Order: sequence, then C-alpha cells, then structure tokens
Amino acid sequence: MITAKEVVAEVEKEILSARSSTVPVLRAIRKTISRKINLLDRQIVIEAALALISRKRVHRFIPYEIVQNHPGAMEGISWAEIEQLGEGMASWSEVDSFGCFVSGPAWAAERIRDAKVKGWAKSFDRWHRRAALVSTLALNDCPVARDSTKRTLEICRMLISDRDDMVVKAMSWALRRLGTVDPEASRNFINQHKEQLASRIVPR
Repeated sequence: MITAKEVVAEVEKEILSARSSTVPVLRAIRKTISRKINLLDRQIVIEAALALISRKRVHRFIPYEIVQNHPGAMEGISWAEIEQLGEGMASWSEVDSFGCFVSGPAWAAERIRDAKVKGWAKSFDRWHRRAALVSTLALNDCPVARDSTKRTLEICRMLISDRDDMVVKAMSWALRRLGTVDPEASRNFINQHKEQLASRIVPR
C-alpha cells in the first residue's frame, strides 16, 4: 500500500525535476500522478495534500487539483478537511486555486453548508473573504447548482461595501460568472446596488 509520505515524495520529485514550471507542464505531471493514485484510500490523498501544502515546495494548485481529481477525496470531503486545506492562504493565486478546485466544487455538491461560506464572508481575513466569492464560481458552472443565483448574490450582498482590492476583483469575477448563466440577475444586482459597489464593478 502506498503511503501519504510516498505520494508526497513522488509529487515533489516530479514537480521539482520538471524542465519547465509553466502551468500546462505542471498540470500534465499532476494528471499523471492522479492516474497513479486514483485507487488510493481518500484519507491517504488528503494527508498527502496537506503535507504538500505545509512543506511549501510546490504551488498549492497541485495538491488542490490532486484532491479535486480523486473521486473518494471529494465525495467524502468534510468541512474540517476543507478548513485545513485552506489554512495559511496568503495570495490571490492560492485562494483562487482553493476556491475553484476545492471549496467551490464541495459547496456546489452540497458537501458543505451555505453558512460555512457565509462565515468566510464575515472574516477579518481578506483571503477568506475572497475565498467566499471565488467559491460561488462553481455554483454557476454547467450544470448550475441548486439555487445558484440566490446563493451567489447572498455572498455578493454580504461583501458589497468591501473595498479591499482582492475582494473587489473577486466580486467582479463572481458577478461576471453569474452573468453567463443568469445575465438578468447579475445585471439587476449591479444596477440596484451601483451606489454601493466599487466603481470597477459597475459598467460605464
């Protein structure tokens, strides 16, 4: 049986020895690793992802994609595991990888409750507030999740007056994504709240 430690060693070896560090090259390596560990117990995969994050030798999108693409890891993911995977986020790229590959898909699949994401929206930490908005993107993928418009706008409404640049940009992203599946709702929200929204969000 392959251990979490062995998975970590394999990932680091392949990633750090790659001739290029571009996202397409690293993603191709990750896909190869995912195929190798597809049948591993989910707990081993989660442990390996957490270890990779703590060691900080590879970009976080690698362990996040490993979790996302392991059926057992995502099907049984818990709120405690999601919180652990998000600990220490300190850049927009880390948050966006987390929101797009872990928390967002878990939320859309009803693995976590709306109240948990709303808790991030209330956080003093800018990265958790951004994560709340980025997580809405998965709600509006195709097919859309349950009550995707309502749930997206609830998070946007909570952060409507936030002027942190990282949050403002995520708000714009969330509303643009909503606009691809429910353009009327996105447009109405912006029109109704244009005095409260940051100027970069309101079309000119």
